[in-house]
Amino acid sequence: MKRSLFLWFHLACIFSAGMLMAQNTTVVYLEGEPQHKNSKGVLAPLDYGRRLSAGESVITGKKDLAELDQGSAAVIRIKPNTVFTIREVETGGQKEQVLSTVVGSVSMKFNRLAGKEPRVGTVSTIAGIRGTELTVFAGPDGSSLFIVQSGLVSVTAEGKTVDLGEQEAVEVPAGGPPGEKYSVIGRELDFSAWAQEKAEALRADPLAALERTKALMEQFKAGLAEWVGKYESARVESEAAAKTMAEITDKEAQGKYRDEVWFPLALQTGSAILNYRYYTLSALSLRRYVLGPLYMQVRSRNMVTKDSTYEAFMARYRELIQDFQETFEPYTNITDY
Repeated sequence: MKRSLFLWFHLACIFSAGMLMAQNTTVVYLEGEPQHKNSKGVLAPLDYGRRLSAGESVITGKKDLAELDQGSAAVIRIKPNTVFTIREVETGGQKEQVLSTVVGSVSMKFNRLAGKEPRVGTVSTIAGIRGTELTVFAGPDGSSLFIVQSGLVSVTAEGKTVDLGEQEAVEVPAGGPPGEKYSVIGRELDFSAWAQEKAEALRADPLAALERTKALMEQFKAGLAEWVGKYESARVESEAAAKTMAEITDKEAQGKYRDEVWFPLALQTGSAILNYRYYTLSALSLRRYVLGPLYMQVRSRNMVTKDSTYEAFMARYRELIQDFQETFEPYTNITDY
């Protein structure tokens, strides 16, 4: 999507406002050959000492491991076969990090004395944390599992929130609300076994998995529509204010108008961009890491014989891809792919 300089200027206003500082995230330990994907979409080997920022990802293979450090704030351990991404949203005039486990498993330990903590998420869920040590599993079907070792976590999806304490866990199905929380005392939860269970469910009923994915995509569409609407409204007002400001000849009056009228509108515009981009990238991750593998799995299993279930799956899959292209693709750019 081609965007005007006006749109990106509002993003620059946000980053220059000083209220939107994020934690420095540094690579402090490596095993194997993890990959780094920068904000321009370029893949390269992950280097020890590299600093990561919003829009960047760490991708591990089956023998890889990476540990990230946020100074006194947090330690993040990215386990094998995982895609971990740092994203951002804006709430209440403040930019917040979302440490997102797109697929795979990540353990995180946060220092409750280090100030405001980021949010933790998967492709389908965002969780609020308070002085927490937790592990996040993100399954191949878009589902999530949150396990709290210490502290408190509030897991929200589909308008329902479940509060977790020490040694408690909750699973969130793709497109649905969190289930009932349960105790993990005396239980060893293994990501590979959990992910295998999800993969077997996909193979058993891929059409049902597709419907769950569609429900999740609908949530992203609603979020995108809300924030695109807010962006368009703020953009129109900001453009009008910029025109008015240019017509003010008195420098002192112009500066006052800029600070009190135009600049707040510019910040609203940029904030809306951050949020609609969050939903856009969430939908893109869903397509890439859930829909894509599911499609390849169904195709490979039906290379010779194509029954009615296969035809129904492919028809539904094409509808979902077309929906993605029409709804989300206009808000992506070439660096997202």
